Amino acid sequence: MQRIILFLCSFIGFCYALPQIEFKNSCVPLNQFSNSQKQVLLHSYLAGEGEGFGLTLAAIAWKESCAGEYKMNFQDPSAGNFHAYIPGVINRYPKLKQNGFTQNMIGAMLVENDSFAEQIAITELKYWQKEHQGNWKNIIKSYNKGYSWQKNEQANIQAEKYYQDVAMRVKQLESYFQKEEIQQSIRQARNASKANSFQIAQKTQEAQKTTEDSTNRRISQSQDYYAYSEDSTDFSLLPIYQVGNEFAAPFKPKKTIIKEFDLIEIY
Repeated sequence: MQRIILFLCSFIGFCYALPQIEFKNSCVPLNQFSNSQKQVLLHSYLAGEGEGFGLTLAAIAWKESCAGEYKMNFQDPSAGNFHAYIPGVINRYPKLKQNGFTQNMIGAMLVENDSFAEQIAITELKYWQKEHQGNWKNIIKSYNKGYSWQKNEQANIQAEKYYQDVAMRVKQLESYFQKEEIQQSIRQARNASKANSFQIAQKTQEAQKTTEDSTNRRISQSQDYYAYSEDSTDFSLLPIYQVGNEFAAPFKPKKTIIKEFDLIEIY
């Protein structure tokens, strides 16, 4: 009896030593979204807008992850703001192997990199857009259930419910994105994107110019190394000169001068 009491006391003490964990499985209404959730909706809208999926992508982010609040589903497994099906993502990259390690890495990328998750979701939507010849309802159903809803009654019921949920969210988002404060955020985000694109273009041009200048300098410097002709490119030199285990100053050989000479035979 004493042993039982000691065991129960130890077990109770162990339980109390564990950290308290509290879960909630719900998504607050749109008008109660946090700033981070609003940002997810905004970026999703802007990412999909160019392909005609602005409201659709934002609605899917809201439906799938509560706009970035719940990014992982180990049961599927799926991940990211749009809960991309991880094995399906891997199948789009022929060089990737379908194993646990790859799934973990892709899952981490979808969670950590929202831009990557956006591109994967857009690619998926465009695929089903082509398959269903632009039928939006079927596109949404297939985003959720692939081809299975066309073959299985239960899958079709689930896909239909998914479509209705996304359609309801699209209608709410139409009004949401018409608000002046949201329109202002959209304009600011677009301007920031244009400025960023301009900076990237400038940096690309500068990098290209730097590369060209560096190449020209190497060609100019390498002319001193030619032994047979100025247009020769058949040479290879280490950037430093090594003596035993000691490294000295850069090795700069002078241009080889070849002169005509008479052969002298020594007997």
